This record gives sequence, C-alpha cells and structure tokens, in this order.
Amino acid sequence: MKLAKNEQEALKALREKIFGKYKIIDFRLFGSKARGEARPDSDMDIMIELPINDPAIVADIDEIIYSINLDFDVYISAVVFGKDEIEEGPMSEAPIYKIIQREGVPI
Repeated sequence: MKLAKNEQEALKALREKIFGKYKIIDFRLFGSKARGEARPDSDMDIMIELPINDPAIVADIDEIIYSINLDFDVYISAVVFGKDEIEEGPMSEAPIYKIIQREGVPI
C-alpha cells in the first residue's frame, strides 16, 4: 500500500473526525490502493463499520468525507456497514464484504 502524502493526511483526518464523533468498529482501506495497484486517477475505497447502520450517521459521514475530499484534493469513496446487518442479515455473504475482509487494510 503506497499512498501519496495528501492521501495519508486525508485518511488520518477522516479517522480522527469519525472516531471522535462515532463508535467505529472497523475502518479499512480496500481496492486498488490497498492492493498497491492504483493508477494516478484511482480513488481511495474505504469501509466503515458501525454498530448499526443509521442513515443519519451515514449522511453525516458522507458530509465529512466530502469536506475532506475538498480539503486534501483526494477522492475517498466509502461503504458503510452496520454490525447488525452483517451479523443478522445477508451482508456477511455479500461479495463486496468478503473482498473487504480478504484484502482490506485496517487504518
């Protein structure tokens, strides 16, 4: 995993903001950046796991990410899961979740 300085700073800022505001269970980078296969125009794919998938919290996290994208000239793309939907629903079998668990890098 090789990230540019602004990408590292953006992830650090995102982590600080969301961990300071919400109970975050898991926070991972996945996709081409995590695999070291990124192109110059690749985004940073992030997975955030919350205790429950609360639409209001997800909307706030989206706003935080939008602001960080502008501040650091990056493009972070996030998927947000609730622990409840992973444990009690079909999400644990979803291909995207399996990929994230296999290749995701905890941040």
